[in-house]
Amino acid sequence: MKTKPLLMILVLTALIGIGVWTSQKESHSVHENPKPTESFQPVNGNGQTGLKPGNTLPDAALTSLEGKTVSLKEFRGKKVILNFWATWCPPCRKEMPDMQKMYSRHKDDQLEIVAINLRYTEKSTEAVSDYVEHRKASFPVLLDREGKVSKKFQAVSLPTSYLIDSNGVVQKKIIGALSPSLMSEFIKRSK
Repeated sequence: MKTKPLLMILVLTALIGIGVWTSQKESHSVHENPKPTESFQPVNGNGQTGLKPGNTLPDAALTSLEGKTVSLKEFRGKKVILNFWATWCPPCRKEMPDMQKMYSRHKDDQLEIVAINLRYTEKSTEAVSDYVEHRKASFPVLLDREGKVSKKFQAVSLPTSYLIDSNGVVQKKIIGALSPSLMSEFIKRSK
């Protein structure tokens, strides 16, 4: 008679242990940040408009820090790193100096870095302007005042970047900070 309750306790303990172990394993795999692929392989355009590699990037109009309306179509003919960011985002702050170095080095090689700030998440436009000025960023900074453009471009996590060739074709989407090596590879290998 004593073996049945003891056996039930052992089975119950084993089941609880397996459940805890499984849930811990699942929670670790969900929260791990896989390192983004550091390679760049050019893709050909497929004639469709969209956000996937091979699609032509959809257009959007935003306001610059200087108050001018800028269309993304204006950057056709150049290789573009389209970067969604915010001042409060640590990985965004980490990648900005690297982006500025790349821009300074390659802006004459038909490279454009376009930084779209999620203005609707910021305290003020002046705070964004001060941040950009303090970091001496000379590439175009555009403001997504209502979040419509970041939603359209599926920029849910920050930073999110799109690498776009000179024909306006999406080459790659990167979630997380861009590495200097990936930016260099994109500049060298894309059209």
